[in-house]
Amino acid sequence: MLRKLGFPICGMIFLLLTLSGCAEKGREYGKSPDHTNFGAPVEKTEETERAYQTQQLYGPVTHNNAKLEYSQFLSNQLHAMNGVNTAIVMTTDQNAYVALMIDSSAVGTKGYARETNNQGTTKGFYNDNAPFNDTMPSNDLNNGHNSYETAVHHDMLSHRFKQAMAEKIRTLQPNIMDVYISANRDFLNKMNNYAQESWKGHSLMPLLTDFNQTVTRVFGTAQVLPEH
Repeated sequence: MLRKLGFPICGMIFLLLTLSGCAEKGREYGKSPDHTNFGAPVEKTEETERAYQTQQLYGPVTHNNAKLEYSQFLSNQLHAMNGVNTAIVMTTDQNAYVALMIDSSAVGTKGYARETNNQGTTKGFYNDNAPFNDTMPSNDLNNGHNSYETAVHHDMLSHRFKQAMAEKIRTLQPNIMDVYISANRDFLNKMNNYAQESWKGHSLMPLLTDFNQTVTRVFGTAQVLPEH
């Protein structure tokens, strides 16, 4: 039957092997135990050894940072990782805070629900919901259309994905006490605004109060697990 369709069996086997090889080129972050439920608590042994939001494992924390800087170096290092399209890393006197966009160069980075609407690209539109409007605020990296993927809550990112980023940051900057990672779109856009101020040569210290309030809102003060 396959030969009648012009597709010899050996050709199908070669195709399957080729596709299998391609799938293995990208990093796989979502292996067991968190490959089906990305927001679920990871195994206890892994959770106690995690490199991100470690202080929240033992009790409430305060995001009372006394210093704020944009780290171009750490941003570039995370940007080079599989699954990361864009990374903006802010460092404080004790912590690192990461805002990112996710691309398809890795699997298992987040749950299956997609937040970014790219349907307009097949129709020649920037925004499928507003075909005649292709504008976006200059300070925004992502408005949910024709862009890379985001995740509204940090628990939607898989443990291994966050673990890999946190371990890299801690290796490159050992004085970091804790690492907080989010792909929330609003957080990403705000951190992009902060980065632009830094690129202009401006100090970020006038933004410190707003930053502390923002990260408290995004990451909370106590560990919060999803209700499923």
